[in-house]
Amino acid sequence: MATINKEQVDMDNPAFAQQDPHLKINEDDDTGLPLQFRNRYPRRPPLFDGLLNNVRAVTKKVEHIKGFKFEVAGGLSNNFHLAHSWLIPPSNKGKAPNPNPMKQPPVPSYTLAAQYLGGSPKTPFDHPTYVMTGRWDSTGKLEAAIIKRLNEMFNFRFCAFYLNSDPLNAQMHLDCDITGEDYVHSIKIGTGLYSFNMMQTIGNRLVLGYEMMTLTERNLSLMSYAMKIGINKKQNFYTQYVGASDQLILAYNHRLLDKAYFMSELEYSNQTGESRAILGYRQRFALSEVIVTVNSNLKFSSALTLQGFAYQLKLCAIADYHKDSYKFGYGIAMGQV
Repeated sequence: MATINKEQVDMDNPAFAQQDPHLKINEDDDTGLPLQFRNRYPRRPPLFDGLLNNVRAVTKKVEHIKGFKFEVAGGLSNNFHLAHSWLIPPSNKGKAPNPNPMKQPPVPSYTLAAQYLGGSPKTPFDHPTYVMTGRWDSTGKLEAAIIKRLNEMFNFRFCAFYLNSDPLNAQMHLDCDITGEDYVHSIKIGTGLYSFNMMQTIGNRLVLGYEMMTLTERNLSLMSYAMKIGINKKQNFYTQYVGASDQLILAYNHRLLDKAYFMSELEYSNQTGESRAILGYRQRFALSEVIVTVNSNLKFSSALTLQGFAYQLKLCAIADYHKDSYKFGYGIAMGQV
């Protein structure tokens, strides 16, 4: 299985094809939309893999830039969209080399991302007949995905990716999602594994789910479980046990104000006996957004985003008091971002 980078949106995630690239929070507020665009299935649960997306959009998946990042994005048509980005990491001059071979210093990189929408979408609310996405960067990572929605009930996703320039590290996954008014089933067949999971809404506030996964190369079967409790319209509690990593996760999401969110997450690994907690706060304004997090290891992070008509500015800071490490970054994006 791919290792997920917990500090930024990472293309190594096998669930990339079902996630928004920046994991935007679903604010569950569609009262201002026309009737035909509102959620027709309010009791439909999230996918098993995406149960914690709303929380991890703040606690783990925020893109913290280290150094300088420049991005240019735009649509060549209503169907085709391209994005170019260049990342220049901070200099390592004068620093001792990292003894861990798995954590080598970052190098400058270029990333090309493309998306094609099938059909004739005319508004942001129109559903394309299919979606094709792809990303490539100069370090050797490559990913492509296609999402095909057959009807209201069946949705297919195919994802293929290389973790680096070594073709032996290629992985492929085929997912079939079966959705109803109050349930979601998902079947996955991938490199070295196959699985089945389901999520079921019970009553008005409870969602329960499980996953059965088989690792074919190891001849090993694993069980995972998930639960979501809606305390009220503004508060949700989540718990998930991941059998593949023998890890228990507890999370909490509270919408304090219209555009203000508080998140918390606690992880416990039964393999290592270690635990980690993280608190996060997100505040959105008309043309800006602030995200602040702190974890149990006294690692603080903040990200300020300023949104203009055709540009976006981002300022990031990470302070690790245990390691006496302080990193800063900023980014500029032009076009449709």
